[in-house]
Amino acid sequence: MVSNFPTRPMSPEPESQNAFLRVSGLAKRYVRGGLWRERVVEAVRGVDFEIAAGRTLALVGESGSGKSTVARCVALLEKSDAGQIWIGDTDIASLSLSALLPWRTQVQMVFQDAVTSMNPRFTAAEAVEEPLLIMGKDEALRRETVRSSVNEVGLSVDGIERSVMQFSGGQRQRLAIARALTVRPKLLVLDEALTGLDLSTQGQIANLLLDLQAAHSLTYLLISHDPAVVGRMADVIAVMAGGRIVEMGSTAEMMTAPKHEETIRLLRSARAAQTNLAAITGASL
Repeated sequence: MVSNFPTRPMSPEPESQNAFLRVSGLAKRYVRGGLWRERVVEAVRGVDFEIAAGRTLALVGESGSGKSTVARCVALLEKSDAGQIWIGDTDIASLSLSALLPWRTQVQMVFQDAVTSMNPRFTAAEAVEEPLLIMGKDEALRRETVRSSVNEVGLSVDGIERSVMQFSGGQRQRLAIARALTVRPKLLVLDEALTGLDLSTQGQIANLLLDLQAAHSLTYLLISHDPAVVGRMADVIAVMAGGRIVEMGSTAEMMTAPKHEETIRLLRSARAAQTNLAAITGASL
């Protein structure tokens, strides 16, 4: 039999009054296997971090390190098994499903593949509009908000009646960001949102996200395995391995003087990949 997971402790008052988001003791496990060979995977084990309003914290790590599980818990897509997720003075991890409803608009998630969060049968306008439709907003407000959000992410409203499948990968990612913006969130969880795009498009989307952050005082939780991306966007970097944060510090400190072997290994791998890319690109000219 599987041993009981620690029960959720009583929620203390948040220690940092300046943090917009504060995660404390976050834990999540999954049970894998069949009836006779049950196996417990502790995906996240006692994760702590906080993000000041209008700033970006990046969770970096290899696949399986637990960073995307943290993202899904913070975005309220999964229920954590232990720990607190504070927004201001409210522990949203302790709320019932009905009590969570007002908070869901404050936290929005942008995924790696925008198509996975959109109905492929929708037009771009319908995909961006959907959250407002769910919220019961009137048609005039929906139409105005969609056009405003699409404009803000650098797309023309003239083409929004086309199917989402007729847009490029970078354009679909812009639509996903526009969709998130329609409900006026305060926190965006960016789960590998730049992965899979070519380098030029990555740079354009990164610049867009930074501009939006400045314009709306957005707070970002950025999930990535690419130190180059987080080095450009993050104020603070936290490195995950084995479901835990093994090192955390300012971007400047982490990129120039890492201490943990996992951070050093990630940076070394990223630099090797950049060297290989430069060699391939040079050879193809």
